[in-house]
Amino acid sequence: MSAIRTILRPVGRRVRIVAAQTCWEPSLSQISTRAVCTSTSTNTQQDHCANATSNGTWQSAIRRQHSTMTPFYSSRCRIGATSMERRHFSSPSSQTKLAYEWIVDGKVVPQSKMEGVTAGEDGKEIIVFLHGLLGNAKNLRTPAKKLTQQLPHYHALLLDIRGHGNSSSSNTPHSQPHNFESCVQDIFDTLGPLGLIGSRSPTAICGHSLGGRIALQYSHFLCTTAAAASNRHQSQQQSSSIIEPPKQTWVLDSVPGRADPSVHGVLRAISSLPTPIPSKSWVVDTLIKEHKMNKAIAMWIATNLRESSDSFEWIFDLGIANELVENFTDQNIPQMIHDVTVVGKEEDSNQFSSVQLVMAGKNNSWTDGVVEELQSIPSFRKRSSSLPSKVSLFDMHTLEKAGHWVHVDDLDGLLSLMVGGLQRR
Repeated sequence: MSAIRTILRPVGRRVRIVAAQTCWEPSLSQISTRAVCTSTSTNTQQDHCANATSNGTWQSAIRRQHSTMTPFYSSRCRIGATSMERRHFSSPSSQTKLAYEWIVDGKVVPQSKMEGVTAGEDGKEIIVFLHGLLGNAKNLRTPAKKLTQQLPHYHALLLDIRGHGNSSSSNTPHSQPHNFESCVQDIFDTLGPLGLIGSRSPTAICGHSLGGRIALQYSHFLCTTAAAASNRHQSQQQSSSIIEPPKQTWVLDSVPGRADPSVHGVLRAISSLPTPIPSKSWVVDTLIKEHKMNKAIAMWIATNLRESSDSFEWIFDLGIANELVENFTDQNIPQMIHDVTVVGKEEDSNQFSSVQLVMAGKNNSWTDGVVEELQSIPSFRKRSSSLPSKVSLFDMHTLEKAGHWVHVDDLDGLLSLMVGGLQRR
């Protein structure tokens, strides 16, 4: 897998955005107390750890100028020229890059019982879930469980992104740079060993907040690669050994632009805490007294501690988290959605992915200007002959009752959207 990684990264640098908006991500200034888990919480409660309600503001300082920006799609052929090699896998191996867990029929299934999936024997479709900043795969267990209950022909693969959960540096070494391209490479280096390639490639990917950004980056790379490959008349043998683009990309409340200053404040506060950490209660008290932090936020942060010998340690890598946040402005989300959803050849459904953007109604970052710019994307609510008549290439949905953590604040509403969309795929 190391050879594959070497090929991707130069390509990843080549697709870096040349223009970006300056704006704000959801604020962490308010966290719902009902979303904070204690060390004695049940498994169901643990699924809901770190659930925030966002009231941050988006202050758009620079509006992107379409006429002066070099778009992604102008270099699709250059991107695909080397990336086809990157997506090839000769055979599954035993080592995956990221920690993961399977959800089947509403239950967490031991990896040892999923050999049929990795070999492609059960014919099920795969949806990948990616959590948000300072989270882990368990945060999305509840929606994954309910989704696979309602859609039993789907299996859910939940990943811990680099520097988080069981994919933290203490468990898995991660080399520089810590950016979105590297996060996508991690996913490739996990799907390949699991045998999720060719016809077994995930048919959908869903990410919340930071995870939504990574999901879009993943689909963007695969879709632009597929377009170039199609232009070169890719052979059937090649197509059976590569990761195909997902048919649907679900982006949950990932607002374009840079992170809200409160996110940096939380990261600085956590970084300032001395180690070893004696207890979770000590962290909560210190953050409240010395950093004037809201009690609910402090309690949420403490859920990211795990016991180690006679002290506690973080389950995320702060260095990696900080670097990922700094990379927010390297993404031009409207342009990426354009590239993913604008079809080069209408009859070839492998060249694009339907993007479904779910917005939190209580998230003030979704200003009229932001929404209008996204709605100006040509594929917005456009139908394709390659898709069922009720599915748009790009659509935006608002869950009016939800804060930033849409999968907690309005789980039923989110499931209704996703189940309906995946059934119509």
